Amino acid sequence: MSERWVERFEQAGLLGRVGLVGGGAVKLLASAIDRGLDRAATITVDAKEAFERELDPNMTDATILEEFDRDDERG
Repeated sequence: MSERWVERFEQAGLLGRVGLVGGGAVKLLASAIDRGLDRAATITVDAKEAFERELDPNMTDATILEEFDRDDERG
């Protein structure tokens, strides 16, 4: 927070203070949303690149090693 903002806040009336605090809250929320969207875009791009790159070309399809019923597992 800058000293100028503090001075403006101290000199403002009730409505002006509400406006200053509201504007600060909107700016804070907008910046949080912007950071969240940037992070989501980065994750999406990284996931797409990893999928397309196929990190381990030697990996084969999954193979079922053993099957059992859930009732047998508890018993």
